[in-house]
Amino acid sequence: MGWSYRKSISAGPFRMNFSKKGISYSVGVKGARINMGPRGTFVNLSANGISYRKRISPPVSHPPSPSPSPSYETLPEGIPNNITSSPIEALTDTDSHNFITELNQKSAQVPYAGRVKLLLFIILGILLFVSYGKQEILVRPALDTAFAKIIVIKGANIRKEPNVKSDILQTVGYDETFALLDTSNIQWLKVKLSDSSGYIKRDLAMVVHQSYEAVMEEEWHQVNDYLWYELIFSVLCFIPLTSWLKRLDKQRFAMELQYDMDDRYQQVYQQFKAHFITFSQTSRIWQYLNVQGTTDFKRNGGAGSLIKRTRISSFSDNKMPIPYFITNVDIPWISLSNMELYFLPERLLIKRGKDFAAVFYKNLQIRCHVSNFIESESLPPDAKVVDYTWQFVNKAGGPDKRFNNNRRLPVCAYSQYTFTSDTGIFEVISTSKQFAMDDLATFLMKIGAFQTKMGECYQ
Repeated sequence: MGWSYRKSISAGPFRMNFSKKGISYSVGVKGARINMGPRGTFVNLSANGISYRKRISPPVSHPPSPSPSPSYETLPEGIPNNITSSPIEALTDTDSHNFITELNQKSAQVPYAGRVKLLLFIILGILLFVSYGKQEILVRPALDTAFAKIIVIKGANIRKEPNVKSDILQTVGYDETFALLDTSNIQWLKVKLSDSSGYIKRDLAMVVHQSYEAVMEEEWHQVNDYLWYELIFSVLCFIPLTSWLKRLDKQRFAMELQYDMDDRYQQVYQQFKAHFITFSQTSRIWQYLNVQGTTDFKRNGGAGSLIKRTRISSFSDNKMPIPYFITNVDIPWISLSNMELYFLPERLLIKRGKDFAAVFYKNLQIRCHVSNFIESESLPPDAKVVDYTWQFVNKAGGPDKRFNNNRRLPVCAYSQYTFTSDTGIFEVISTSKQFAMDDLATFLMKIGAFQTKMGECYQ
């Protein structure tokens, strides 16, 4: 009978296995593990009782020789040196290609439910448009009104009856008008008074006609008597369809990444989250965009280079990269001006637009140092001021009195973190608080060192 033994040591998502065939290690993902050992590197995927095993590298592999990291040293005056990573398509390292391919495929898909909602709004809009029309409404009908206008300068009497001997109801003056009630009498005109009627002799008044044209207005009115039935029917049809398509979208977009962590590594990972939160609570965090050399020290506070930077204010200690991304860990997130960074337990996930890239921490370098920065904006409360200068300085370093409003500027010691990789990552982050990102960077580099050691175990 042959003998065998198996023993494993776990450190979070990483597990080292000892057997008579040698030492191997695996990156723990529930339903998807990458195993590396003497026989090569394999990926194991399983779901719903179906599994497959695929070899993705030969037994012996050698890591690529490191290439020089990007630099943003001071350039000649007037030549800006942009601080930016390579195109997103080039950033992914070899170990992450399969993962990123799937993620990009899911990110590029358009949700069915969204299309159906858009179709519903279009249908409802068409229904409303064809169900209403314009019609003309009569606001004021056409009128032809007759008046009796007094034409005698000395005035006239309005009598109770059409007779000169009848009682006088009212004596009126020249040019007064009264509504005409009757013109059948050839000698008298019957007119309307305020509370009664009376008669004026025809030779004392003139009949005047005043005409008004009809006034019409257009207004919308419903021409489809079945509109509300059609709307209700459309909504009732689309509700179950949308619900079904949402479930279908969830299946299409769902990407599950489960990490197998023991209690000890869970505690370590919680420290990582705490480090990220401490970093994100720094008063000011900037991203450097470019640096440009200058010899005009006099007008720039004595600075030898000009740095263009932008404030970083979007952070989260847990954000998913795509909808329906399922994982059992929190994913810290930073939004830069040109990309988003997601810190997974084993790799840095990068998003630009809808495209993704990823780099294992073993392939990521983070250089940290403190640099002096002449602060021309408001002073952050947690900044360490190490000196002062003037916006316009003279040769001795004092204020140049030829310039009015010459501000005194603080020189602050800021921490600066440069992220680089052989695949082309090149981003610079600066914090107003010294060493604000040191713990986070150290944690990531320790994971990278552990990944590198694991890789050496089977070479």
